[in-house]
Amino acid sequence: MRLRSLRVHGFKSFADATDVQFHDGVTAIVGPNGCGKSNISDAIRWVLGEQRPTAIRGAKMEEAIFQGSVNRRPVNRGSVSMTVTNEDGALPVPFEEVEIGRIVYRDGGSDYSINRSHVRLKDVVDLTRDTGLGAGANVIENRMIDSILSDRADERRSLFEEAAGIGKYKDRRKAALRRLERAENDLQRLEDVIAEVRSKVRSLARQKGRAERYLALRDRRLDVEVAVVRHQLDTLGRRLAEVTRALEGEVPESQGHLAEVQAAEAEYEALRLRQVDAQRDRGAAAARLDELRTALVRWERDLAVAEERAAYARRRLGQIAEERAGAHQRVGDLDVETATLREDAAAVQEEIDSFAGEMEERRAHAASVRERLEEVRAEVEAVEGRERQVARRGAQLEGDAEGSDAQAAELERRLERLTRELEEASDALTDLASQGDLFSGRLDELQRETTAA
Repeated sequence: MRLRSLRVHGFKSFADATDVQFHDGVTAIVGPNGCGKSNISDAIRWVLGEQRPTAIRGAKMEEAIFQGSVNRRPVNRGSVSMTVTNEDGALPVPFEEVEIGRIVYRDGGSDYSINRSHVRLKDVVDLTRDTGLGAGANVIENRMIDSILSDRADERRSLFEEAAGIGKYKDRRKAALRRLERAENDLQRLEDVIAEVRSKVRSLARQKGRAERYLALRDRRLDVEVAVVRHQLDTLGRRLAEVTRALEGEVPESQGHLAEVQAAEAEYEALRLRQVDAQRDRGAAAARLDELRTALVRWERDLAVAEERAAYARRRLGQIAEERAGAHQRVGDLDVETATLREDAAAVQEEIDSFAGEMEERRAHAASVRERLEEVRAEVEAVEGRERQVARRGAQLEGDAEGSDAQAAELERRLERLTRELEEASDALTDLASQGDLFSGRLDELQRETTAA
């Protein structure tokens, strides 16, 4: 797997669409300060799903979009697409080249794509997990090197887990535990709902029994009142008939019976009014009965809904039980994988311990080298001091040498002059034989001066 190309448009300082081709042999990107070298590494980290603005040197994700300059207007979105080769099959997709893209908008929205097909962030993370291409593993910064070399085990563990390829299984185990916890919470809520529905069903059953008893007693009361009124009406009718026959047979006694008839009529009128009141009460009772029947229908409907909810809750409980069994089975599988990973972690820990021992030896060697370096630095300082003294002495000797050169030049000039004089004297030697001894002494004296110089 190798990085093939990177296309950046509207991301940070790349206002225009920029294609960066990574040919064979490209090992570094160089340039002056402020040319955008760090923005390329930020673009690679960002397109692979980085969610922390501080990781790409920003306070919020909208700052990743080109903010504009003196001569350029800001853009509304930033996009990065990265193409990598997949000849070795490191990525779990049937393509020899994979293009991963990401777009961010001013409103905070973000889109991801794999081979120009819209996907989720989880799909990008799952694609690059355990391949060394993740957002947290593809770019190593100075602070990450400090984390690797630090003494804190928790800071090194995440990097070793990513390198060992067990981070994916830990994430799966965490996801399974979260689903199991959600299932437990759903089960608890369903049990609460079932308990509440059962209490409502019991309350509705009690209310239904009371309503039925009330309706039965109300009907019996109405029937009794109607029967009493009918009996009274029949009795009064018979008495009225008897009075009528007595009036027809006994006219002299009509005055006494007339008073009795009037009393009977008054009583009849009172009974008729009572009958009207009874009928009105019966109508009110019928209306009340209708209301109770309506309420009973509503209660029966609520009872049916409650029973349906209880049935759904029972079915949901069965599903949750099946999901719990499956989750327990997955947890068992994950425990087996965890045991395997722990064995791998133990092997890795042994390697870490060996590395730690070697690191301690190297630290001791580094300490001895530092001590030797201090001694060498002291010796170098002493040598530098002697070198400065030698330099001063050399400068002094150079001055003396220049003076000696001047004296030598002067002596050469004198020697040349004396040579000419010697030649002249040689020519005149025959004539100056008497002066030869004096000249020879003078010549010896000059030669001694030349030797001394």
